[in-house]
Amino acid sequence: MEDARVAPAAGRAASLLPLAVDLDGTLLATDTLHEGLVAALLRDPASVPGLLMALPKGRAAFKRRVSRAAPANAAILPLRKPFVEWLQAQRAAGRRLHLVTAADQSVADAVAQHLDIFDSATGSDGTRNLRGPEKAAWLKQRFPEGFAYAGDSRHDLDVFAAAEEIVLVNTSPQVAAAARKLADAEVLAEFPPQNSPVRDWLGALRLHQWSKNALLFVPLILGHKLGDPDAILNCLLGLFLMGITASGTYLLNDIADLPSDRLHRTKRNRAIAAGRIAPLHALAGAIALILAGLIGGAVLSTTFALGLLAYIVLSLTYSAVLKGIPLLDTLTIGGLFTLRLALGVELAGVPYSPWLMSFAGFFFFSCALAKRHGELMEAKISHGGSLARRGYEADDWPLTLGFGAASAMAALQIMILYVANEAAPSRLYTDAAWLYLAPAALAIWLVRIWMLSHRRALRDDPVVFALRDPWSWGIGAVIAAAIVVAL
Repeated sequence: MEDARVAPAAGRAASLLPLAVDLDGTLLATDTLHEGLVAALLRDPASVPGLLMALPKGRAAFKRRVSRAAPANAAILPLRKPFVEWLQAQRAAGRRLHLVTAADQSVADAVAQHLDIFDSATGSDGTRNLRGPEKAAWLKQRFPEGFAYAGDSRHDLDVFAAAEEIVLVNTSPQVAAAARKLADAEVLAEFPPQNSPVRDWLGALRLHQWSKNALLFVPLILGHKLGDPDAILNCLLGLFLMGITASGTYLLNDIADLPSDRLHRTKRNRAIAAGRIAPLHALAGAIALILAGLIGGAVLSTTFALGLLAYIVLSLTYSAVLKGIPLLDTLTIGGLFTLRLALGVELAGVPYSPWLMSFAGFFFFSCALAKRHGELMEAKISHGGSLARRGYEADDWPLTLGFGAASAMAALQIMILYVANEAAPSRLYTDAAWLYLAPAALAIWLVRIWMLSHRRALRDDPVVFALRDPWSWGIGAVIAAAIVVAL
């Protein structure tokens, strides 16, 4: 949260000049042009030719076209709350507030109407782009006896120079230093930036989710190729390439889900939803990451690159459509995990095992159902309605329980048959009997996961949960030890 630094004389009646307030980056923690442009690109691609045709007519005409293609929803735009509270206090003290922005007039009107603290709202009119020197000249004409101005960027320096009093909101150190050098301007208050761009980007990329890509190493281990440096290097490179590709899809999902995320209790704090990362920057980052992953994958292996492409298509299709279709959503999640194993087979250069692929399909389908079952149990007990945006009713929990338990048992049966019919007869193990500990230990883990899910105690994806759970680590150690002893 921003901490305001207020000048001692800010509250005196004699200094209550009219205060002009910038919108993008100042009153809001986002840029409405960026948001409108990204919304138009993702939700109304047919509007893109019209947007391109408006570009030669100037920035003001382009902003108007964007605002018509994707009207701003002022109710969910992220406000700089400490600054808004300060404005409310200034208004209560008798200061007149005016919203003056380079955003289109329709955007300015929507925000002003929503907040109901401004005496007027003025934006770009489709011909005049109210920014920088143009804004400074307009304000001097509108308030010949002087005005105060609140802004955030280097484009506001011309306006700061024309103002008698200034308010610095989320300004960079360079802009703040330049504003303070203006001899005729008194700093009324300052709201310095508190967020860390590096931390915000790392959070948006979901680096902790890269742990799921460790599945790429499973075929390497089961194929007994830990002594092959080339296979190990391929898997390491594949882990990185799949990680950046997945991060690109996470950014795209956050952009597409922006309106709903801002209405969510916790997701509204995500960097893109909260306005700490501009949607246009996030879109550029997503495209760069996905392209880098595909190009690197093509250099590594054509088949691997095609697998990455399939992952991208399936992941984005899931986010756009499939996540709202009951049971098909969990099948898709299971498929995405199984695809990671298939890519690991390609990178390690081992033969495809129908045992491994069929086991993985049932196992990860069960894990995905466990998470959904826990959510349904929560919905049933807490408020008894439907599971938002998932297509489930609270009373569907017997379906998720039945399919999930059956899939878990099918996975265990496949593992036991593999040990009995393929692993034991092979010459890869000196004492294959120890391998039977693996399905026994996995059965304990699955029973525990489903118990936690049914009791509403499973708060995360079971795979991610396992990485943080000491019991899961212990069970994993037993399985690993059984394999080592069997060798």
